[in-house]
Amino acid sequence: MNSISISKLVTILLVPSLFFFCKPKEEETTDAIVSFIVGKATAEKAGSVLKASDRVVESETVKTDKDATVDLTTTLGTVRLLGDSEASIAALRADQNYIKVNSGNILVKVAKLKKNESISIDTPTVVAAVRGTQFWGQVNPANETGTFAVREGSVQITRKDDEARVLVKAGEAVDLGPGIKALKVRPAAAGELSAMEQIDQMK
Repeated sequence: MNSISISKLVTILLVPSLFFFCKPKEEETTDAIVSFIVGKATAEKAGSVLKASDRVVESETVKTDKDATVDLTTTLGTVRLLGDSEASIAALRADQNYIKVNSGNILVKVAKLKKNESISIDTPTVVAAVRGTQFWGQVNPANETGTFAVREGSVQITRKDDEARVLVKAGEAVDLGPGIKALKVRPAAAGELSAMEQIDQMK
């Protein structure tokens, strides 16, 4: 085999390898891991009942039965779905998690994020953008009401229909609903603060 043929062969072998290793980071996806579960929770699209250490992929929808609890842990933090809740994992990227909470209650414990990393919680009426924080959210799709209460850090709430925004800080809460024109923070209720104490149990 002459030198030209060898050169061509090396090129043919190297080009696919270079393409593979140079794949853009933003296209990478990461799975969520079931780090804690009590009761029954299902991966709706896969049609499977979740158990500890299961992997939940991007675009999956997780639904919990009454009195069930499931923690989904990613490289950016942990999301806990309480009983009678449903959430869809819209994006699981190395630098971005985007979770759509369709109904129920969710607790979020975010890791210390780098500048380019983010976690967003999407509900039927608002989007909550968070950084290094702990908070609780409740979504009632039947009447389009809900509440966000923050235990640590801060959460920026943006309403979808008019892009009204409010920053909710530690110890504060905001109520959402079709009859509420202005988004206003209030002191978090004792029951809301108590409910968030279980965040300490989350990994």
